Amino acid sequence: MTPERWRRINEIFHAALERDGEARAAFLRDATAGDPDLFREVESLIGSHSKAGAFLDVPAWGVAPDLMFDEADSLVGRQVGAYRVIEEIGRGGMGVVYAADDSRLGRQVAIKALTPEYTRDATRRERLTREARAAAALSHPAIATIFSLEEIDGDLYIVSELVRGRTLRDELGDGPVPAARLIPTLIDIASALSAAHRQGIVHRDLKPENIVRRVDGQIKILDFGLASIDSGDHRTRTRLTQTGTTLGTPGYMAPEQLSGGPVDARTDLFAFGVLAWELAAGEHPFGADPAALLARMTDLMEGRPSTVSRPLPVAGLDRVARKCMRGTPAERYPNAEALLDDLRALIVPRNSAAIASDGPEDRLWWWRVHQATVALVHGAMPIAAWVTRKTLGGQLGRIIFFTTLILATISVTLRLNLWFSARVDPEGLAEHRARVFPAVVVADGLLVLVLFSAGAFVAAAREEFAALIVVVAVASLASLLVIEPATTRSAGLAPRSKKGRRREG
Repeated sequence: MTPERWRRINEIFHAALERDGEARAAFLRDATAGDPDLFREVESLIGSHSKAGAFLDVPAWGVAPDLMFDEADSLVGRQVGAYRVIEEIGRGGMGVVYAADDSRLGRQVAIKALTPEYTRDATRRERLTREARAAAALSHPAIATIFSLEEIDGDLYIVSELVRGRTLRDELGDGPVPAARLIPTLIDIASALSAAHRQGIVHRDLKPENIVRRVDGQIKILDFGLASIDSGDHRTRTRLTQTGTTLGTPGYMAPEQLSGGPVDARTDLFAFGVLAWELAAGEHPFGADPAALLARMTDLMEGRPSTVSRPLPVAGLDRVARKCMRGTPAERYPNAEALLDDLRALIVPRNSAAIASDGPEDRLWWWRVHQATVALVHGAMPIAAWVTRKTLGGQLGRIIFFTTLILATISVTLRLNLWFSARVDPEGLAEHRARVFPAVVVADGLLVLVLFSAGAFVAAAREEFAALIVVVAVASLASLLVIEPATTRSAGLAPRSKKGRRREG
């Protein structure tokens, strides 16, 4: 596509946006008369813009970047200053990213060719230079390093660390991120945001496409070179975009960002919440339908609570993500450090199957020990009931024995099933426990009642044996009411009530 044709498309696109209904249709017909391809291109842009949200002031190249860069304009195989361009590795609304050889330092780098539409204004170029300098000062393992911002033959290029791997968007094509990898990934991202926010850098476009997992597993956030500097004073915050325009991606933008209001670190935390939800559930929290997404985002912008899809399957993360996605910045985490604290509390180390290990840091270890110990004790209860049967004799002794045998068998079977699930399917343990544990409570409660009854019945004949039975019954009751909730909380398996508090047991 020639620059002249692009300029023509861009002019008609923005002129059409200023008109509504029949006036827009009539304008398009007149402005593209005799050129049906031009009509279709502009109409496609308008359709994409409408899906993204008519309240967004997004330049045409931001809505459909493919129209801005034609194959004929590709830099592949060309020499750009000291850089020999090897291949195109990505593109977006702000430019095309290439892998290139740096002849001066003998290394491969990523070089982003920014759109002329974005950088032709002198004021914006100066702002971009200032922002890129700030981003280049960031040093964090999870942030792709910015090397330089270079002007070559009148065009601007951001040169950064070349990150090879899969984007999180690519990973989402395989489904939700496995629980063993999910929380560590989110901690890496939140840690990077915290480091950037401490230096006053706000990303403003956090999304799966901008995060890459290298082949060695290291997370890297891209495009911090296109962020904004938060001076702490909304009146002096610099922006790469012109007044009234918005940088970001609909669906990940906070309400204040969508409406063109003040943007700060809490804006990134909103996007983080959306991202966390999507990685855990495999779907966007506000749905895949653009109309539904717009409706829910509009609710947030207008201060109404927005209904988010079903709860997350990862224990504890549901609350964290929902807090990040609050419509009002003051209702979110105050900073990324507070978010990090809650994320780190969710860590469940791995075992060979998924997320638990046999090391000292294993949060499931004590829970598994508790299940096995209770199963062992309850497994011995029929022996005590058999002795009770012999002591009491008659119908009462048989009733106590068979009742104890049945209840102990149920309890032992269910607890061993939970123990086994913790070893082979820890990712599904919380959901499986929620289904099974009510039956465990009933069986254990009835078993304790039978033990107390047996102790009372044999006390006259065998006082020391009755005392032993009562001690076991008291220990079983304490285990059910105290130890079970404690180990469950420690393992991160306790479900939450509607008010957000954990339900014990």
